[in-house]
Amino acid sequence: MPQSITAMFGAFIVGISLALSSLLLDFPTGWVGALALAGWAALAWRRWARLERTTGLEPGAPERNVRFYAVGTALLFGHMVATLAYPDIDIHVGNGNYLAIDSWTMIAAMIAVGFAVSRAGDIRDERDRMIIAHGTKVGFLSLIAGLVVFSFALGFVPAIEREYLSLFMAGNIQIAIVVASLLIKYAVQLVEYARDTNANTVIGDDE
Repeated sequence: MPQSITAMFGAFIVGISLALSSLLLDFPTGWVGALALAGWAALAWRRWARLERTTGLEPGAPERNVRFYAVGTALLFGHMVATLAYPDIDIHVGNGNYLAIDSWTMIAAMIAVGFAVSRAGDIRDERDRMIIAHGTKVGFLSLIAGLVVFSFALGFVPAIEREYLSLFMAGNIQIAIVVASLLIKYAVQLVEYARDTNANTVIGDDE
């Protein structure tokens, strides 16, 4: 499994843990996620610089952007999944919990750190364009599939069950579907990048 996919899974678990910790401790934990995301980006950047000096197998700027947004999106998705697991909790700002504030804090950190990461450039070659297009296609198809399934679920779920599904909760579920499709897109792109790197490494060893 590519290290980048492992990092995504780890960020997902961290997001879940932060949401549950906030509920249990009645304490904002979004800043912890923000610092963790910034720290991961800094460590990853140092590792990429070391690879550039030693092996020349460091990820290019487009792949670095994909890796960062994959980890950041996984962190937010984990937090969102844990939040949606408690439909009886009103997550509007000012309703006795910090879940919404935590989410926006991590989004702000993702935007800020993402801007710094993107400053390295985003020049794409033919390989990047093919990989990014493939991941985008898979992500789009997964988005359509998720929305179709959710629409049918809304149409066929018993009326008594629909009473517990507020418009606000339904909207958040749809947002979760969108975020999940982004994760699928990034995961496909990262796997493709890993395969391409491994193939080039084998060819280089053979030569």
